[in-house]
Amino acid sequence: MAIKGAKSIAEYAIRKWLENEGFAMDYFTLEMTGIHEAVLTDIREDKLRLEYDPVTKTVVEEAM
Repeated sequence: MAIKGAKSIAEYAIRKWLENEGFAMDYFTLEMTGIHEAVLTDIREDKLRLEYDPVTKTVVEEAM
């Protein structure tokens, strides 16, 4: 699956990470909340904070 519509490298990296982790994006919404941060929300309104580290080129998740 191609990652389309990403507006930044961080958003692309986060979307690619989600794809690699097996998230079915039909059930989630992703909102970029900063330059390197995003919030993933599921259909029950549970949230997961994601942050892209441009130095290590990794995505770190943190429960909210």
